[in-house]
Order: sequence, then C-alpha cells, then structure tokens
Amino acid sequence: MRHRRLASLLAVSVAGLVATGCGSSANAAIRVDDESVSRRDFEDQLDEVYENEAFRGALFGQVGQEQLRSEDAPRGSFTQQYVAAMGFVQIQFMVIPSVLEDEGLEVTDADRAAVVEQLDGSAPGALDALPDSMRDEYVEGFAGFDKLRTELGDDFESVVTGAIDEADVEVSSRYGSWDRDQHTIVPPPAPRPAPDGDDGGGTDPADGSDLPAG
Repeated sequence: MRHRRLASLLAVSVAGLVATGCGSSANAAIRVDDESVSRRDFEDQLDEVYENEAFRGALFGQVGQEQLRSEDAPRGSFTQQYVAAMGFVQIQFMVIPSVLEDEGLEVTDADRAAVVEQLDGSAPGALDALPDSMRDEYVEGFAGFDKLRTELGDDFESVVTGAIDEADVEVSSRYGSWDRDQHTIVPPPAPRPAPDGDDGGGTDPADGSDLPAG
C-alpha cells in the first residue's frame, strides 16, 4: 500500500497527521514557518494512533503498543522514538502545501477519495474511529504526499527534503529539539541532579517539562 511505502521512503517507523494553524507559538508542539501544531493536538494524535490498532496497522504494519510506550511508563508518556517520529512526519506534512503550490499542483476530491478507499480497504473502520477533524487532516496529508510522489517521481524525496531545509523549524523543549543536520528530533536533555544528589523524583509532563522517553 502506498502509505506503508511512504513511511519507508521517509525513513520513519510511523506516519502521522497533518495539523496546522493550531494555537500560539507558546503553546505549540511544533512550528514550521507560520504554521504550527498545538501541544494539545499533538498529544491527542499520539493517544489516538496508540489506541487505534486498525489504523496503526494500516499505517505502519505490525507495530505493537509496547513499541510506543514502555510497559512501566505512566499513561500519557511514550517512547522518545515514537514522539520524535510522529513529530518529524508532521514537519514534513506542514511543508507539503507550499511544495504543492510551488509545483502548481492541487489536491482534488478524487485524490482524497483514493486515500479513503485505500485505508478503508486495508483497515475497515479505522478512519471512522478517528475524530472528524483528525480524519480529515490525515486524508489531506496523505493525499498531498501521493500527489507529489506521483508528479515528481524520483525527485519527490529531494524536493521535500529541500523544503524542510529552507523552513524555520522549532520544536517545544517538552519533546526535544530539531537537529537540522540530521533531519530529526533529538531527545530533550536529562534533568540535572539536585546539589545533594537527589534527582528530585523526575519530571511531570503536565507541567511542561520533558516527556519521558520510555
């Protein structure tokens, strides 16, 4: 299926959601130029993909929940690899509209319908289990990728990578930081021990500190 090849092409273990224009910079999980995805929307996405087995399987095959959250991790915490991969996919999706515009291309209703048909065929009911806005964003994102890949062929990856290189990318320190040279989100720094050697009992994601890496 094309979406599974998409994940392979972009060298990530999971694929994710298009989310733009959400929230202020202060509350953004990821910002690409003038577009952003809010922390709330990003964490909702992590939860939805984690819980939706059918959709998770359609996107990236046999990836179990234990690969996204370690067994002893608290609810709402995920492996750093999962958080970084989902964030990276969103960065790519957020540059797609500008690439489409530069190439004089537009996503059509037929393109969106083709994505829905593929996902419904590989994982019946998976899209229906998503919130409506999230469903629409996934469909739009994959349709944009498929459109570019069809039109650009072998140039697809280099064009998208070039657009990312030219973009101003910022990632909330809650999730890590953007490494422009490696094209990846690197883990947040570990908390410093207290002067007496007590590490203070860790951090609480709810207060804006680092998300546990699992």
